[in-house]
Amino acid sequence: MAAALPLFGAFVIGLGTRRWLLTHISLLFRLQLGAGIGLLSVLAGWSFDISVRNLAALAVLLAAQLIAFAVATRLFRQRTDGPLLAFWTVGNPTFWTAPVATATLGAEAAVFIIAYDMLTQARIALMVRFLRAGAPKEQSARTAIADYAPTIGALTGLIVGLALPAPDVVDHLVAGLGIAMALVGFLLLGVSWPKRWIGRPQVAIAARTLAVHLTIVPALLGLATLAGIELPPAVWILALGPIPTSVVSFARVYGYSPRTAATGLAISIGAAIALLPLALMLAGG
Repeated sequence: MAAALPLFGAFVIGLGTRRWLLTHISLLFRLQLGAGIGLLSVLAGWSFDISVRNLAALAVLLAAQLIAFAVATRLFRQRTDGPLLAFWTVGNPTFWTAPVATATLGAEAAVFIIAYDMLTQARIALMVRFLRAGAPKEQSARTAIADYAPTIGALTGLIVGLALPAPDVVDHLVAGLGIAMALVGFLLLGVSWPKRWIGRPQVAIAARTLAVHLTIVPALLGLATLAGIELPPAVWILALGPIPTSVVSFARVYGYSPRTAATGLAISIGAAIALLPLALMLAGG
């Protein structure tokens, strides 16, 4: 719980400044995505340890999330907000898992999760393309540069790392910047949060989507562990964690329902807090 208090504080500050910042949410969201997350992706790509163990773990987690995304896409294909609901299955690597893993398991545990999130930005690019294609609000082609900046940054960092190994300090920079981006993300969440956000229809669809999110990926990770694949401890905090913090901002920017996004995020955070002891037990922490 203590690890989540600064994030909650940033969220409250966002709520307090909402009346001044909400009209600028698209600009603020894309500044964070293009500049902050873009820089983080470069550093994560640069510092990533390319080993058989890490690549195997990365592949297992990526496959599990893509399968969950495909299932959700199929289940909610008839809904206007189907693309946003499917996006929930990506989990919350940077804004929840990284700071919680740093506080409970140490900075090294967080580095893998941030690196995974940044190095597999192609999955996010696929999902963002899906979100943009189905968005009720028309998107300018110019905004695609900011939306895809993390993918470009991760590839740049990997290329730099092949030519120039990253010094040890980069790992600490990745963990520190990841926490900073988590705080900014929760601040923007407060800015984007709708005044009226919960209702019976929102709870019903959130429960269905969270059932997909909290069952498919953990089950596949469990099967991989039984098969003898060694997974980094923090993957369990991700698998049993909340949906992306950015869903509410995405809903605002792309024209989906902020009420549904906010309801799902609130319920998923409550579930993540309740499941954290289980996640730490599975992580061996």
